[in-house]
Amino acid sequence: MSLSPAAVTEHGAVHCVKRDVFDIEKKHISEISPQEFEEQYIRRSLPLVLKGCLDDWEAYGQWSIHHFRKQYGEANVSVDTGSHGGKMQQMKLREYIDSFPEYERAAEEEGKPVPYLRVWNFLDDFPELARCFSTDAYFEDHFNKLPEGVRPPFTWLFMGPTGIQSKLHVDIWYTDAWLCNLQGRKRFSVFHPSHRKYLEVGDEWADVNHPDLVKFPRFNKATPVEFVLEAGEMLYIPRKWPHAAIALEPSLSLSANFLSQCNKRNVMPTLVKYLERRGNCEKILQRPLRGSDNLMKFCCHGGRIPVEAARAIMGTALAQLLEAESEAREGEASASESGRENT
Repeated sequence: MSLSPAAVTEHGAVHCVKRDVFDIEKKHISEISPQEFEEQYIRRSLPLVLKGCLDDWEAYGQWSIHHFRKQYGEANVSVDTGSHGGKMQQMKLREYIDSFPEYERAAEEEGKPVPYLRVWNFLDDFPELARCFSTDAYFEDHFNKLPEGVRPPFTWLFMGPTGIQSKLHVDIWYTDAWLCNLQGRKRFSVFHPSHRKYLEVGDEWADVNHPDLVKFPRFNKATPVEFVLEAGEMLYIPRKWPHAAIALEPSLSLSANFLSQCNKRNVMPTLVKYLERRGNCEKILQRPLRGSDNLMKFCCHGGRIPVEAARAIMGTALAQLLEAESEAREGEASASESGRENT
C-alpha cells in the first residue's frame, strides 16, 4: 500500500486497513512537474521519493566517500561517537574514513555504536562545492531570499560506514527537508505527525529498531512509512514528520532543510529570533559566525549560555564581552537618536 494523497483524510490522519506498514511513492521527475509536486506533496505535507533530480548534478557520480577522502582528507571533522551524552570526537576526515572497517567490526562483534559524521557543515570550509548541486526547481527555498551571510546553515553532508543511524526526531524549526543518497542505501522509517504521541515520552524518542515497550507502551499504534532510499534518489521529508534512518552499506548523503512557501508563517517567528541572536553574537565576536560554531547552536535553538561557557566559547574575558556588547548598544542608541533628529 502506497502513501498517496488519497491515504490522508481531511483531518490529516493516516489510516492503514490491511497492513501496519506503508510503502512510499517513488516518482521520476518526468512524471511530475515542480508545480504538481508543490501542490500535491509540499502543500499537503506528504512524503515522496523523487528520481532523476540528481542526474544533472556535478556532485552525483563524482562525490563519493573515496572522493572526499582523496580531495578533503585533511579537513577537521566532528564525529558523533554514538555514546550517551552525545560525545563528539575531533579527527581528520581521512582518519575517520580509514576507521570504517574497525567501526563495522566493533559494531558486529561487540555491539558498539557506529561513529557517525552527521550534520557536517561542509560549506564552511569548502563553499565552492555549493555549485555542484541545485534543488531550486522542486524545492524552492525562501531562506535564500535572505542575504547569504545570515541564512540558516541548514545544508549538511552525512557520511559513515554500514550501520550509522539517525535516531527518531523531527527536523529543526519544523521545516521541510530534502535528502539524497549520493552513495549507498538507507532504510527509512517515517511517521505522520498524528502518531508522534506514540513515539515520544517527555524529551525522549523511541528506538524504532529496538523499542522499549515498557517506556513506550503505545509504540505499536504508530504506523510507519518504511522504505529503502537508493543511491541517486531524493527524499522529501515534510515538516513535523518524525523520521529515522539506518545505513545498509557505507553511505554519503546530502540534505537541507528549506523554507517552503506554505510554511513561511509558521517558521517566521523562529527565524526572526534566530536573526536577532545571530546579529548580537556577531557584534560581540566581531566576525561572521560559521555553521559549525558552537554559538550557532545557540542562535538556532535559543536558550541561555552560562557565563563560563560563553567565556570559553568566545575565547575572551567576560569583561571584554560586556564592554563590546555595551558599545554595540550605545552605537545603536546613538544611530537611532541621530535618525530621529534627521527626520
